[in-house]
Amino acid sequence: MLIAVLLFLSACSSTRFVPDDDYLLSNVRIRNKGADISKEQLRPYIRQHENTKILGFWKFYLGLYNLSGRDDEKGINKWLRSIGEEPVVFDSFLVAQSSQQMSLFLQNKGYFQPSVSDTIIYSGKKKAKVVYTIAPGPRYYLKDLGYGIEDDSVYGEIMADTTKTLLKDGRPFTLEIHEQERERITENLRSKGFYNFSEEYIYYLSDTTVGEHQVKDSLMVMTPEDVTGLKHHRRFRIRDVLFHVGIGTDNLLEEDSGSLASEFDTLRYSGAYIIYEEELSFKPQLLTNSSYIHSGDLYNSRLVSRTHQLLSGLRLFKYINIRFRETGEINDSGQPLLDCVIRLSPGKDQSFSIDIEGTNSSGNMGAAGNFTYQHKNLLRGGEFFTLNTRLARQNQFVRSSTEEFNTLELGAEASIVVPIFWIPLSIKEFRQRYNPKTNISLAYNFQRRPDYTRTIANARMGYNWRSSRYISHAFYPVEFNFVSIPEISSQFRDQISDTFLKFTYEDHLIVNMNYSFLFNQQTLGTNSDFWYLRANVESAGNLLSLASPLWDNNTDKDYDELLGIRYAQYLKSDVDLRYHNRLDNYTSLVWRLFAGVGLPYGNLDVLPFEKRYFSGGANSIRAWPVRGLGPGSYSDEGFGFYNQTADIKLEFNLEYRFKLFWILEGALFLDVGNIWSIKESSSPEGGLFKPDRFYEELAVGTGVGTRFDFKYFIFRFDMGLKTHDPSLPKDERWIPVNRPWTWEDVGFNFAIGYPF
Repeated sequence: MLIAVLLFLSACSSTRFVPDDDYLLSNVRIRNKGADISKEQLRPYIRQHENTKILGFWKFYLGLYNLSGRDDEKGINKWLRSIGEEPVVFDSFLVAQSSQQMSLFLQNKGYFQPSVSDTIIYSGKKKAKVVYTIAPGPRYYLKDLGYGIEDDSVYGEIMADTTKTLLKDGRPFTLEIHEQERERITENLRSKGFYNFSEEYIYYLSDTTVGEHQVKDSLMVMTPEDVTGLKHHRRFRIRDVLFHVGIGTDNLLEEDSGSLASEFDTLRYSGAYIIYEEELSFKPQLLTNSSYIHSGDLYNSRLVSRTHQLLSGLRLFKYINIRFRETGEINDSGQPLLDCVIRLSPGKDQSFSIDIEGTNSSGNMGAAGNFTYQHKNLLRGGEFFTLNTRLARQNQFVRSSTEEFNTLELGAEASIVVPIFWIPLSIKEFRQRYNPKTNISLAYNFQRRPDYTRTIANARMGYNWRSSRYISHAFYPVEFNFVSIPEISSQFRDQISDTFLKFTYEDHLIVNMNYSFLFNQQTLGTNSDFWYLRANVESAGNLLSLASPLWDNNTDKDYDELLGIRYAQYLKSDVDLRYHNRLDNYTSLVWRLFAGVGLPYGNLDVLPFEKRYFSGGANSIRAWPVRGLGPGSYSDEGFGFYNQTADIKLEFNLEYRFKLFWILEGALFLDVGNIWSIKESSSPEGGLFKPDRFYEELAVGTGVGTRFDFKYFIFRFDMGLKTHDPSLPKDERWIPVNRPWTWEDVGFNFAIGYPF
């Protein structure tokens, strides 16, 4: 049925709704003769594009539009046109505009003698094709930047900062870099007290006649005389800092702070005024500790931004506004004074949510429920408390069992995030710069499976901070995990008794420290390209190993214990790299690379089960079930369930996403990867990583997916197909070459959200 619909859409006349004497814009091409300018840079300046294509050739949305009838009043016709795309009718005026815009873009990039021509090719069936031919010409470069600064008050600050200029000799001349230099100088001056300075006071004089395709620039800075009547730019200092908390906003900006202080309660704390309408729900030091704007300091625009970020990071206020007002007064040094007014509108302190979800992990149906309670101001100091509980049941696939639900999980976690750095050091400057927080959490998890019962108790304390807009860090110097295995089925115990797995199903203790680095350019609500990188490093058991002589139990065991429990010792690190490339308004290409390795040593020769890598499932190699792939070429039908884990993991995923209609989206994907053991003593047959053959053991899965975008969440269904199965004999691994696909080669995955 689906194939028939697709064929029907493809067969529809693409010019059905193109008016007589007009042409459908069927194709737009760019022929670019410039090495330094790509077609992708020029494409945004084309004012008219052809209809959107899926897979580079199929105008799916135009086909949907053409399915509609001529009657505009019929509901089905309206719906088809709303989800489709109207045919793009060729417009010669927009072609001319496109040529002009591309020529202007090239000039702004330093190509002052560009040639942009357009050719229109009319073909049969009312279609037109446009070809733009680009010859940028020679590029101009910067030489000898000079300065013309009329105002002595800013001369010294600007000249002292010239080593950081962006306009360096030999760089290509671009309008963009000149604008960035104006912004840089303005920000530098505004961070040193020049409150009224703006980019409009800076302009350039550029001489392109010096020869050899070079430009001599002069950066000019005007006085404010024409704007304010003053001959010099002035530095401003802060007189008063006033917090307005929960006060009506109708006329607040125009109202004098003195009259507000007489109408509402006022508290003076640490040099600041806190004016509030009702009782404060938090300690006053929470505000003063979250502000880098202080009475008597020079105005500093950078500290204004950091103050806004810090107050926003408290998650206590639904509205934050920082503004300044010139008082008309001057201090003893003749500097004008500003009042800083920080207006805050508190939000709700407490909230809770209940989530019920259905789960499907490679055919294992189940249900789960989550209850989450949050308090954003638990101890009136901005402490963010979260309590999360979870109950889940799932039918774990076991060949010998017919029980509908045979996997149970119960869990609870309590965490508190404190907006200060709990360490015995003075780090005021670090806090101002990075806004660190302390995170403390306790968690308990109970898991009952057909083969074993396991409990995990976790306690940790660490720090989170953000070093830039895109970069954040997490460091947990202390984390305790106590894993207990109270029950193991006799059948499972017999299966693992002679394998390395027996060590992973014994009671053990993990005392580790870990650090995570995150670089994330994604901005919610936008469709721009972005990179994502997460890197983790984790170490366990080393401190316990050094301290073990203090509690030596004089046992005959060849390993150490703490409180009668063997502890793990290992080093582990992994990297997750992703790139989201938006091709157009409807399609995108996303790829992901994951690489991780864990090295057990010392007190325990195998990684703990919960620290081992696994592959397969809805967010991994989707043609295989969770924990159903690897290690390496290992295959053992003796186990009645999937439970393959290892020390090394390597995965690559590529996904082409496209919008269909209504809330439906489609995807085509390719998944490649596997897991391997790092030590022969703990590796099943065929599971050991070997550099000269690991690439032969990479599993390859392909597939298609459907997504339902409900705005608040995305429901995903992916169907993966095994293409290269490393568990098969070498000459049979490429399945489509050796035999027809069967249902055993298909993996179905239901999930919430995108896989990556």
